[in-house]
Amino acid sequence: MKIETLTILGSVDAEATERASASLKAIPGVHDVSFLDGPARLFAHIDDKTTTRADLVSALVGAGVLVEEKPNPHANGSCCGGCGS
Repeated sequence: MKIETLTILGSVDAEATERASASLKAIPGVHDVSFLDGPARLFAHIDDKTTTRADLVSALVGAGVLVEEKPNPHANGSCCGGCGS
């Protein structure tokens, strides 16, 4: 299992959050979903053998939630120090 972190573009109201959460939880391999504000992000606990980032993004777009295209290199809390950030 791993945690996929997605950056949400724009603000998401409570209705869209509920709709998006339901869509994500319906995907096989998604175990838990959390939305955070400031900056708007989503954390999904997924089975990395059955669920992909593309699956998550597709479900979110279908629910009306836009996601940043490229994953943040430090999204999962790891840093090699090579980029200097």
